[in-house]
Amino acid sequence: MAKKYLKRILPDQATLERNKLLRCLGPWVLHPAVWTLHRRSVAGGVAAGLFCGLFPAPFQMLGAAIASFLFHWNLPVAVFTTLYTNPITFIPLYLLALKIGIVLLNAVLPAAHSNGEIHAAAFPPPPDFNWTTPADSFITLGQWGLGMGWPLVIGVFTLATLLAIIGYIVTRIGWNIWVRIEVAQRRRRRSINNSR
Repeated sequence: MAKKYLKRILPDQATLERNKLLRCLGPWVLHPAVWTLHRRSVAGGVAAGLFCGLFPAPFQMLGAAIASFLFHWNLPVAVFTTLYTNPITFIPLYLLALKIGIVLLNAVLPAAHSNGEIHAAAFPPPPDFNWTTPADSFITLGQWGLGMGWPLVIGVFTLATLLAIIGYIVTRIGWNIWVRIEVAQRRRRRSINNSR
């Protein structure tokens, strides 16, 4: 199971407490729940990572870490989960968020606009990402995102919240299914051993 593998590669509590840098960061970093692998902390870590993964860089991992410290969720899981956003997935996710924001604003505030609706066509398409100059491309992409205004902000927050809720629920359900499978396998092994 992934839990056994993670237990092997993650440091134990005693190792964490001996680390001078972690001790300087305060008691939140050394709280056992931040490093423990149980269904609540892992599901919370997945939710934090999915929510904060839509933040603009470099706030993704920082936001996931802060959420882990505040709610005692698993820090490595939270930080790792933010990696679902990258230069390949970033643009489609933000376009989806923009569409969600436009739909929500049209549903809530249709009378606030002269023609009664906000249309996706009113916004310029995202700029092409030039892999030869990634820094310039990210700056251009950021300027495009800032030009989208409230529809993008509302859409990103809504999409991030939905992803976090779905991630939390799926992780909890998946964990419960895995535990039941493990228990059934143990019972089967015991019955085979007892029948010998």
